[in-house]
Amino acid sequence: MNAEEVVVGLVALNDKELIGRTRLQKTIYLLDRCGAEFGLPFEYYRYGPYSFEFVGGLNDALADERIEVEEKPGRHKVPYAIFRTDAERPKTLGNLPAERAVSLLGRMKYVSDFVLELAATIVFLRDEWHYYGKNKVSTADAMSAAVEETKRRKSLKATPERLDQALTLLRDLGLVEAPAPASGR
Repeated sequence: MNAEEVVVGLVALNDKELIGRTRLQKTIYLLDRCGAEFGLPFEYYRYGPYSFEFVGGLNDALADERIEVEEKPGRHKVPYAIFRTDAERPKTLGNLPAERAVSLLGRMKYVSDFVLELAATIVFLRDEWHYYGKNKVSTADAMSAAVEETKRRKSLKATPERLDQALTLLRDLGLVEAPAPASGR
């Protein structure tokens, strides 16, 4: 599945519409980590994990008229994009069956863009530190360090409430373990 197929499939499975460029990037990143394994390279950019190859696929889909984009004025006159497609729903999205992808998309759909950005950033930093970083640490330590680094990098967005929502989202997506139940329960 090339980057163009990924973006068209993503929008098709998201009720044929997805709002926001940041949401588009963070959603595809989290789906990749949930097992889609798109094979797209991601790097840390302004708002967390970002794939330039995915943007190339989006541009190809726009040029091929498989995706359309509508720009609208948002808060503080900052425009936002609405991506739409008439494409058929694919049977799979990467390595995920369509039903699983739709379930994951449904869980991400109603969280704020800030929460989605924080969640993607936490996972990106955790995985980079845990697997590739110079500090070979336990998963729990990598997670804790990733949350602290996310707070540092995104101090205005990383409120305690949003971080709690981001961690809940990550647990719901199966990207972090649920905390152990309190003893005596």
